[in-house]
Amino acid sequence: MVKPSHTLPRRIVVISQLFYPEMVSTGQTLTELIEALARRGLDITVIASQPTVIPGSPKVARRIEHAGITILRTWSTRLPKKSTVGKLLNLLTFFLSAIWEVLWHHRDAHLLLQSNPPFLPILGGFFHLLRRQTFGVMLADIMPEQAELLNFIPPNGWIARLWRRFNQFWFQRASYVVVFGEDMQTGALANCNQLGRPTEAQARERIVIIPLWADLNSVQPMAKSESSEARRLGVLDSFVIQYSGNHGRFHDLETLLGLVHAFSPDENVAFQFIGDGQKKKMIQEVHSAGTKPHLYSSFYVTRELLPHSLGMADLGVVAQLPGQERVCYPSKMLGLLAAGRAILAVCPPHCELARFVRDQEIGFVVPNNDIETGRRVILEARDNPQRLRRMEANARRLAMAMNLELTADTYAALIRRFIDPKTQKDG
Repeated sequence: MVKPSHTLPRRIVVISQLFYPEMVSTGQTLTELIEALARRGLDITVIASQPTVIPGSPKVARRIEHAGITILRTWSTRLPKKSTVGKLLNLLTFFLSAIWEVLWHHRDAHLLLQSNPPFLPILGGFFHLLRRQTFGVMLADIMPEQAELLNFIPPNGWIARLWRRFNQFWFQRASYVVVFGEDMQTGALANCNQLGRPTEAQARERIVIIPLWADLNSVQPMAKSESSEARRLGVLDSFVIQYSGNHGRFHDLETLLGLVHAFSPDENVAFQFIGDGQKKKMIQEVHSAGTKPHLYSSFYVTRELLPHSLGMADLGVVAQLPGQERVCYPSKMLGLLAAGRAILAVCPPHCELARFVRDQEIGFVVPNNDIETGRRVILEARDNPQRLRRMEANARRLAMAMNLELTADTYAALIRRFIDPKTQKDG
């Protein structure tokens, strides 16, 4: 771990594209964490972009005071997210405007950078080089490996090699780098050219593993019979396999759709897809065809309805394509744990997610593209409700142990090493 400099900053400036009131994806996770850090007396300003994720989101005020946090909205384009060019322009213009904001107004701050956009940590490296400004990074997505896996860029091509050099530039200057699991730690090391190098041991000391948390306030266990969403859809008597969240390129919805085709409507197994994203069109095409009446598809539910939505699931799906375990964390699992739901993990059988599900006895693992195993596992779960109830109880107990307050204490202790404690209240 890099030691703090003698002249410590007095404030924390958090930089992320998504933040309150855009409470989706990393926006919700980061907002909850920063609210908890503010409750611990830390002086925090957040720099975020105007909302862009949900189509038609209204613009918000340039400056907002929320839960003891000052939120500043910088200028950026607001092009449709589903357009690759539009999304890239949104990220790039936010990145440039965030540099401008920090350059002129936040010289005395410790920077906490979220990897959204994924090249945002370069900002920290730049200001450390320019004026020795300290910064930490929360790596929610690890690039360029993720882009390589999705075939956005050629594997180990010139773009990937240059990107890893930029990663090495900021990584060597960061005070700390937070990842959410062991597989992501390996991915982070590989993507900053440290894996297998003589400097790997020193680089590992800079990386801190702090798991994410389950939302115990918004989500409580609910019996399916109490779920208004289950009643609305008429699935009270069906065994529901539910995928809820972003339908992204790196989510293995293909295997899940294969399982839809492996079941007939009279087997009393329903498949539900809730959310939006690049692969939503694929789901909608099957749904619109009308040949699979046991397939249900809808878009995001409100936060108020989330407990009722998760409450209708008998198995909640977490689906990762091979390689993704190194570059992102399966955060969908946390909502399912909070809801006390057993998990159907569609992923490589030896990855961290699969080990976690098996070791904690909270669900079932189905290897990618293994439809036969998936069908067998679902029928086993449907026909063994006592085992399913044990898994649900294990899931909720695990959620209680993975809570926000403990996570916030860990972050606060880490960050306070790099700010002036005399200017902060006792947490």
